[in-house]
Amino acid sequence: MKQGIALRSALVLGFSRGLRLVSALGLGSRSMAALSAALVAMLSLTGCSGFFTALTTGTTAPGSTTYAYVTNVGTGGAGGTLTCYTLTSGVLAAVSGSPITLPATPTSVYVAPNDTFLYVATQAGLFLYNIAAGGVLTEGNNNTVVYLGPTFPQSITIDATSSWLIIANNNSTELDALPLDPTTGLPTTGTPVSVTLTSGTPAQVAISPANSSVAIALGTGGTNVFAFSASSATPWGATPKANAIDLLKNSTTDNAVSFDTTSTYLFIAESTSSTTADTLRKLTLATLNGEVDYPTGKGPTGILADASGAYVYVTNETDNTISGFSLAAGALTALTDSPFATAKAPTAIAEDSTKTYVVTVGYGNNPNLWLYTFDALNLGTLDVGATTTTGTVDPSLANGLALSH
Repeated sequence: MKQGIALRSALVLGFSRGLRLVSALGLGSRSMAALSAALVAMLSLTGCSGFFTALTTGTTAPGSTTYAYVTNVGTGGAGGTLTCYTLTSGVLAAVSGSPITLPATPTSVYVAPNDTFLYVATQAGLFLYNIAAGGVLTEGNNNTVVYLGPTFPQSITIDATSSWLIIANNNSTELDALPLDPTTGLPTTGTPVSVTLTSGTPAQVAISPANSSVAIALGTGGTNVFAFSASSATPWGATPKANAIDLLKNSTTDNAVSFDTTSTYLFIAESTSSTTADTLRKLTLATLNGEVDYPTGKGPTGILADASGAYVYVTNETDNTISGFSLAAGALTALTDSPFATAKAPTAIAEDSTKTYVVTVGYGNNPNLWLYTFDALNLGTLDVGATTTTGTVDPSLANGLALSH
């Protein structure tokens, strides 16, 4: 009987994702009614021993396992740890050997899209970890730095083919593309292909799902966008040039960037001089115009463009909230229940590989890792499913989050 109850819960959760997709596509009440009827039919067939796969917008079932990795800054800002979890059916479980002591203070973390390697940027350089069964990590490259750069890596991302590591260096105008061997995770050369930023204050870098654009938030320097080609030995092009996006009037810093799943829109999280709200900017990526700006909470730190294409979420460090928006026909609309409570001083937000759960981390108080499910009735609403603590001190100073794909 417990299996039947669990199955019904999975179906309801999958149903909610189906509703979100229908809503995003604008298919109207008739399609909504059809989807509802389908759920009723499935629930009537689920007993203690029946089996059906829940509806999701991803390619894997909600029971599949995602690996989650969180970087934590050490006490006093020195050193740090890497905490590892499995996420299965809404349950977070620590991976054997976790937390791992890092060789230096972490700055960024990223899982390669092939889910074989994890890269951790620190103030001592970039380190590679091999991901084994169960999410267990072993340090690669003979436990030595994979890459250092002109200073040290501040923010990293990887293209969809796991062939290029994009590195924004701390207090530097050098943006590097380091070629990788997807089978070993190691650089194929020690010399990256570089372009020049318009400002040396990098905050966060992101690559579009289509591998065609790289954007970097530059704090007080606004945002830069570059054309990118993952299939070329010169990925920035023959004559690379930064497309510079200036801060809005009365704005102070650009903190984060992201793209929608179709690589149609660029999102920028921007702090302003307002005491009540900051800004999420949406631009058409192809032309970098058609901008529309939307209010968020104070201190936006991270952006999640939901994999279904229906929603966009922004973590707000000052407010300890998540601002949520629906995305339809190119327009963002604030969700009715937004903002949502989250970890104190949130630093990052991500979605799991089944497209069923959202995870945030913060560094202001314990518990500092929050897991959400999508509400079955209020589309786009995030419901707290579980919380835990990622560090060994209070507060746990989590400054990075990476989930397997």
